[in-house]
Amino acid sequence: MRRFRRFRDWILCGFIYAGFLFGHAASYGKIDGIQVFPDSYDYYTYSRLPLTDGLGAARPPVALFFYKLFGEYDRFLSKDSASSISRIEDATLLRAQVGFSLAAFSFLAFACARSARTGNGRIVLFAFPLLFSLIPSIVNWNFQALSESLAISLFAVFVAAWILFLSTRRSFFWLAGVVMAALFWGAVRDSNAWVLVMIAGVMTMAVVASSKSFRAPLAVLSVWFVLVFTLSNVSANAGNRWLNPFFNVMGQRILPVPEHVSYFAGHGMPISPALLGRAGKWAAEDEFAFRDAPDLEEFRAWAAANGRSVYVKFLISRLIWSMTTPALEVSRDFLRIASTISYPTMHGFPEPLPTHSKIALIFFLIGNVLTACLAFVLWRRGWLHRFPHLAVSLTMILLSAPHAWLAWHGDSMETARHNLTSFMQFSMGFVLLWLYALDHWCAVRATGPRRPGRGRSG
Repeated sequence: MRRFRRFRDWILCGFIYAGFLFGHAASYGKIDGIQVFPDSYDYYTYSRLPLTDGLGAARPPVALFFYKLFGEYDRFLSKDSASSISRIEDATLLRAQVGFSLAAFSFLAFACARSARTGNGRIVLFAFPLLFSLIPSIVNWNFQALSESLAISLFAVFVAAWILFLSTRRSFFWLAGVVMAALFWGAVRDSNAWVLVMIAGVMTMAVVASSKSFRAPLAVLSVWFVLVFTLSNVSANAGNRWLNPFFNVMGQRILPVPEHVSYFAGHGMPISPALLGRAGKWAAEDEFAFRDAPDLEEFRAWAAANGRSVYVKFLISRLIWSMTTPALEVSRDFLRIASTISYPTMHGFPEPLPTHSKIALIFFLIGNVLTACLAFVLWRRGWLHRFPHLAVSLTMILLSAPHAWLAWHGDSMETARHNLTSFMQFSMGFVLLWLYALDHWCAVRATGPRRPGRGRSG
């Protein structure tokens, strides 16, 4: 009977995986070239730099290395020509993004199935990541010349390696896998490095509650995540990658509000008619006036020296405003991502109704409360000690809000696109957590109750 069930499980997983491949093939067959945007110009251009120069370029280094390996297009002669082209024939980059996405989500499906405890749980946990990869707002990024496809795939790899490391316990192989995945994922988008330092904080607390044999690997990962965060910030500072988003925030959220302008003026920001005239403007408007206009030279010097630190102090000084203002906006962005059925272009996310955004915020808050309650139950029953990989989903969910808040405050343009990983953290983590909990509950019901202290702690 057991052999029959195992054979049945293999057949079902085979059909599920065939459907996964067919779904991606169908999506691939609908496109007639890779979609490009003005930002695509930067990826192709900077990818031509030497490897050492790419570490401090205006785009994160991993994305540039990926384009250096697979990008073939050289017709971008200027920003204007890049803006006038909607699709190009770059088959190598297109196939590389699709292929890496297939491999990444296959790896995640393997990790989830391997850490399941029941036969039905293995099938469901194997199927979910594959189905999640076919969501239009996920799969369609494979067909665009931006860093989102690579970031999504690396996130899937990072989560898979993390699950395997915790579920196999003290496995040096999967520990090395987490180390490498964190390095690449943290260096593909600057905000990802901040998530890693948040995870390092969670792991530092977990070290205290872990068994002696498991403390060293967790401590190693905590230190490594902080190191990746430091390297990412050094690279971002060298390439001044934060300046353009800062100009967007300045034009959209600071200059239009006199009270905000007064705060920055009180912290040394030079005020001029030219600067005040940028209120409501984006960094790229008027031929990149924030960056290039001669009458804003004094402001740019101040921004490069003190802009970021003053902005952080500004957010801390208005902590309630900083925490509550993005709430509805982030929920709206999550809803925009989830409701995308066509190409989720830089400006192509659908705009939900205000009422729907409020409902999405309520569901987001309820999801976080349910997660916190489930985490308490899992801790009380000892499941987090016996099955530490449950902490992966918990951490993903509970850090999705700080990540989304960070992305929202970091740049006022295209906040839905910048919150794509936060959306994945919450939605994928929430479903995985409850599937794992149900799988473990079914296993406990089948084998009988077990005292928490009997299992190996992790």
